[in-house]
Amino acid sequence: MATEVRNALQQQISNTLLPMIGPHADRIHLLDPPDHPNVGDCAILLGELDFFDRELPKGHVAFTDWTQQSRSRRAIEDSSILLIHGGGNFGDIWAHHHEFRLHVLRDFKHRKVVQLPQSIHFDSPAVLRETQDAIGAHPDFTLLTRDERSEAFAREHFDCRVELCPDMAFAMNPIHRRPPSADILCLLRTDKEVAVQPDEVMRALETTGLSLKSGDWLDDPRTPFWFRDRLFRSLATRAPRLRDRLSSQTLAARRAYARSRLNRGIELLSQGRIVVTDRLHGHIISLLLGIPNLVFNSYDAKATALYESWTHADPSCRLVRSPAELPDAIRAITGRSTS
Repeated sequence: MATEVRNALQQQISNTLLPMIGPHADRIHLLDPPDHPNVGDCAILLGELDFFDRELPKGHVAFTDWTQQSRSRRAIEDSSILLIHGGGNFGDIWAHHHEFRLHVLRDFKHRKVVQLPQSIHFDSPAVLRETQDAIGAHPDFTLLTRDERSEAFAREHFDCRVELCPDMAFAMNPIHRRPPSADILCLLRTDKEVAVQPDEVMRALETTGLSLKSGDWLDDPRTPFWFRDRLFRSLATRAPRLRDRLSSQTLAARRAYARSRLNRGIELLSQGRIVVTDRLHGHIISLLLGIPNLVFNSYDAKATALYESWTHADPSCRLVRSPAELPDAIRAITGRSTS
């Protein structure tokens, strides 16, 4: 990714977040950080933590998973600001995360709450109305959106402060690619956000005559990082009195697990001289690694929205709307013939 583009996005994040968080940074409580293997969510978490370290070094950070709210109420109450993890689950696609968000808004009206940058998508009018009610009843809620489409939607539908801010993965400290082993690495979704069928993509790529590898990053091997994170989460859940004493170790374990997952993503993406993906963070991490990439939409169009808002200025990437466009798009970003 062009250094000036990355630096500009990091500066935009700082300009947006520091006035909101800085005066309340003594006891930051991060809500709903990922405890699952999705590399994109882990990259967002690492960006959030790197941002805190870099910009708010004197702040104390604790966290609560979406499954632990009832057991962590005192720790949340003792915070100076509540930050809800960013990503792509604001709405009704990933219902349990959004329900947790609504619980936070209803239960902690006396705390400043900032939703870190999210994409927004609703299919259900009922869930939208429920969200409008919860936001409207909170006196100090700020919603950060990571693309202009979500920003416009939020300004139209929600009674709260709304700001545009890049995805927090852009706030990560520098990362570095590994040597490639194929012309193209194809990273395609295998979950309910699929919009383009993987077999159609692979058939189109096979016509280029370039060497291919493919995969996804939802595997979750039981590594030492996985076990350590689960151990500290279990201790905090079963022995709430130890929560404060173990806070720094618990955060370190979650961070190490996220780092192990990011390393998995870097290893996978680095296999290709070019990356083809429908994962938004396949696109973002490829850019941060300096890997040319082609990105398709997922179900909720968040890849297009982010590309149009922030990353379209980078010549190493292209938005692709159908598999038929792939050969020409590969030629455009590499200058190589695909015939």
